[in-house]
Amino acid sequence: MTSEPVAVIPVTGVQTAKQPVYQENILLILLLLAGLFCLVDLKMLAIAGVFSALLVYYDAQALHAGEKSEKESILGDIVTWRPLTWGVAVLIIPLIFLAIYVFSRKEIFDANT
Repeated sequence: MTSEPVAVIPVTGVQTAKQPVYQENILLILLLLAGLFCLVDLKMLAIAGVFSALLVYYDAQALHAGEKSEKESILGDIVTWRPLTWGVAVLIIPLIFLAIYVFSRKEIFDANT
């Protein structure tokens, strides 16, 4: 009985802990697009604004927004904003802050993971 030589392959890049993976939130993007159509009716814009503020608040909590920063700076970098700040900003000026949040979401995720 002859044995074949066995190759030793070094193991590199072993991941021990699960890294969170970024995923787009399609509902936020659709809500932003729907908000543009709600500009005609102010009641619909108000309802969409409240709904989007709640959605942004819970989404920012899921992203752990602002957890890694020591101090929240309202006028500074938006990566430091906490979920409540995002929710209130979207509630006050829905379309503008919702657009800022949607386009900054990846940056917020990267800063807090």
